[in-house]
Amino acid sequence: MDIVAIIILLIAGFLFGIISSIAGIGGGVFFVSLMVLIFIIPINIAIDTSIFIILISSGAGFFTYFKEERLHIKQVIIFSSFSILGSITSTLIFTPLNLDSTILKIIFATAILLSGLNMIYKAIKSRKLNPDIKEYENNFSLHSHDYKKNLKKSIPLFFLAGFFANLLGIGGGIINTPALHIILQYPIHNATAISTGMIFVTAIYNTIVKSILGQINYLIGILIGVGGILGSIVGAKISGKMPKSYLKFFVAMILIFLAIRMYF
Repeated sequence: MDIVAIIILLIAGFLFGIISSIAGIGGGVFFVSLMVLIFIIPINIAIDTSIFIILISSGAGFFTYFKEERLHIKQVIIFSSFSILGSITSTLIFTPLNLDSTILKIIFATAILLSGLNMIYKAIKSRKLNPDIKEYENNFSLHSHDYKKNLKKSIPLFFLAGFFANLLGIGGGIINTPALHIILQYPIHNATAISTGMIFVTAIYNTIVKSILGQINYLIGILIGVGGILGSIVGAKISGKMPKSYLKFFVAMILIFLAIRMYF
């Protein structure tokens, strides 16, 4: 591998790491697209390698958010358990098959698009009803937040996030973040942080499975992952300083962009 390719991988990992950390997504759509479109890597290897990259980059974001007390370990583990169950199900169903995921991508892209549009609607609505957007955030406490009353509604979404994370090499945050914010009613800053933690925990399982049953390109994975670590740290710092309404719109636009990218 020449020096130009190494530089491209490091820079791409850095930029994708920033976006992924701010939005609370794994970045797999970016990673897979880069490997397939630029480096002409077969899609199955790109997906497996993306999972390895997500483990590296989301780990950095997870520890940064933990130090900033923007996530709660117990809650991350509870939510992640359903995502891991989804990943296990995906492993059992699709490992023996040579699956064409085009139809699944279309269905998934539609769900992402609707989530992004719904988040924009919620952001506009909440801003009109409560212009003083800082009041809710200042009164919020991770330790006392009652997430259990709506947990049953979010379990299928967490399951699907893990299912598609294993199948398509994505982090699952494009489902996790809207579920945490809209259904479990976490402030968007906490939703993105908790989503990053869930991505990291789920990626541990997925990486172990892909290292045994899949085909990971470790060299490319490490290069993008190193850039992703730096980007994740920077992104975590930036997201903490972004106004709540801006972060909502940013996450929503990322979701819509990812949906469009998946369609085409």
